[in-house]
Formats: sequence, structure tokens, C-alpha cells
Amino acid sequence: MAKFITGKELIAVIDSVIWDAEEQLIIVSPYVKLDAHFKTLFEKHKERYDLHICIVFGKNDGNTARSMSKADFEFFTGFNNVSIIHESNLHAKYYGNELMGVVTSINLYDHSFQNNIEFGVLLESKLLDGIFSASADILAWEEAQKIADNGEVVFIKRPVVKSGFFTNKEIGARVLYDNTESFFTPGARKKNVTDRLGDFPDKVDADDDMPVRASVAVAEKGYCIRTGKEIPFNPKRPYSAEAYQSWAAYKNPDYKEKYCHKTGKPSNGKTSMKNPIL
Repeated sequence: MAKFITGKELIAVIDSVIWDAEEQLIIVSPYVKLDAHFKTLFEKHKERYDLHICIVFGKNDGNTARSMSKADFEFFTGFNNVSIIHESNLHAKYYGNELMGVVTSINLYDHSFQNNIEFGVLLESKLLDGIFSASADILAWEEAQKIADNGEVVFIKRPVVKSGFFTNKEIGARVLYDNTESFFTPGARKKNVTDRLGDFPDKVDADDDMPVRASVAVAEKGYCIRTGKEIPFNPKRPYSAEAYQSWAAYKNPDYKEKYCHKTGKPSNGKTSMKNPIL
């Protein structure tokens, strides 16, 4: 369903996108400036590990602070599961969670919400959407995700999970990439042209920190569960880089895949991110 919205309704809907997010929250906005109200909306999720917040901002390639202040940037780095991406050519604005999204003219900027005449289109997913053709909501979400995937990584933080017999428990969060100082120090900018959002895991296994004796470590051969392509054996990363980016658009751990990660044999839909080995 698509609905034209403006004025107070637009503001209320964007507030709801942020407040009601459960699994995924992506915000694409060239300019970001947070007031107390915005911070209150986000702080609801401050202690959560299961919600991934992705902020894509842009413009002002030579003076990042004009697009987002260092104080606002550091506010977002305080969350447990967050990605911050820069795209210098960004002009689009989009706010989305797993249930709805808004394509709009408004930046995540306090002045815009209080003073400007802005409008947008609310897109909500329905049960039958996408069966015969992709809905506008899915297409908008995928385009926003593509911008994030192709943008310049500035900061990545992920939950650290301790595996147990029956359940996994989050025991903290770890910064996997931080280019903050380079971004906000005049003349120190070093562009990250190699790492992309899809290169980073959704979570970090606490057991990965355990040292391995070099003489025992052996590189095993595995297979991508989506393409069958040969990759290093790692049940926690059973996709090739390209296939992972495709899977990351929805991040469904139970999505049925085609191959066994260990043997490369066809799995006939019996493998998935959660269970990559037959």
C-alpha cells in the first residue's frame, strides 16, 4: 500500500519507523542533526542487540561535519549493533524498518522537521506483496540497502555472542571498523575503498577470540550454499562475498539454499544460513 503523507502525519510516521523497529532500521539521509526528540526515539533501542541500525549519510565529502556533527556521530556509535556508511553523491531520503518505509524529501535534521514544508510516500508491506511482482516497499528497501552496501564504511559495531548448549547469549558488543577520526579531522581523510558493509558479519562469536595453535590450523575447503562456488570452510560464513550481499538484503537465517557448505553437493533446499551443512 502506498499513501501520500505530509505535515504532522509525515513526522508521526517517521517517528514510528524509528520507534517500532524490531529487526532492521535503515535511514538514508544526506544530512543528520539530532535534537532531544530524535535521541529519545533512538535511545529506546540503546541496549538492544537484535536490532541492526544502519545510518547512511552523505554530501560534503571534504567537510563531513557539515553533513553530521561528530557529537551526533558518536551518539550512534553507542549502540550495540550499528553500521554507519558515507555516500558522497547521496541526495535521496528513506526511512525504513521490517514493516514499512517512507520515501521522502525530508532529512533527519531537526530544522527540517520543525520548519520545512516536506512530503513523502508511506509504503507498507502486505502478505501477498511480492508473490507475483516486487512491491514498491521491497523495491525501495532494496535500493536503500544497495546504497548502504556500495557506500564507504565509516563505523561498524556488532554484538558478541557466547554459544551455549541450548541458546546463544549476547555478552557485549565489539567495534569491527572505525574510521571516525579520519572523517572528522581536517586533512586526515583516508577513504575506505575496499571494505563494504557485506564484508562484516551480523554478529561476533566470542569463541572466535580463542587462540589457535598455528601448527594445527588447517585451511579447509568449503562451498557457497547459494552458488556452489568453492570458498573457505566456515559454517558461520557459508556464502561467497557476492551471495552474502544478496542474502543480506533480507537476512532470513532459514531461507532455503541449494548446496551443502561442507561437500558442495545439492541440498534441495535443506541447507540455510542457520544450518549450512547436510
